Amino acid sequence: MTDASTNDLQKIKERIQKSLFQILANEFDNDVEKKRLVERISNPELKRLAPHLSILSLHTLEVISEKEGIKGIDIAKELNVTKSAISKTTRKLLDQGLIKKEQRPTNLKEIYYYVTPLGAELSELHRQLHREKDRKAFDLLRSYDQKSLEIIADFIEKMARLG
Repeated sequence: MTDASTNDLQKIKERIQKSLFQILANEFDNDVEKKRLVERISNPELKRLAPHLSILSLHTLEVISEKEGIKGIDIAKELNVTKSAISKTTRKLLDQGLIKKEQRPTNLKEIYYYVTPLGAELSELHRQLHREKDRKAFDLLRSYDQKSLEIIADFIEKMARLG
């Protein structure tokens, strides 16, 4: 696209930036994700709890559900957050009855987390929401050929590195 004018390039750059910003805004819009989740909940107890959960709480719950008996430090590594954030989050999830903790008689220092039936139900609803989002993304990706997708991915990676 070497023959494009600076003005044309500026317009395209602005379109791309605006679209990338919208993608990020949608991805991290906690209210929209929680609203969609609450709409799917039929259990009255979960319907009451869900609006008060952070996205980190939902993702923590999902990790615990997938890896029963996981320690807090491992949850933090999995989600790429601090141990302190996970400690705070697990305390809230414990208080809400969505997870339980256990200590092993051989090692009373370490705490292992498990989901409760209520937590498992919410985790599954959250997983379903993400599977639907992924399906829509894959449907869009399938509308492009592999070469075009490689060009798009390469371009976005290079834009990200411009910093």
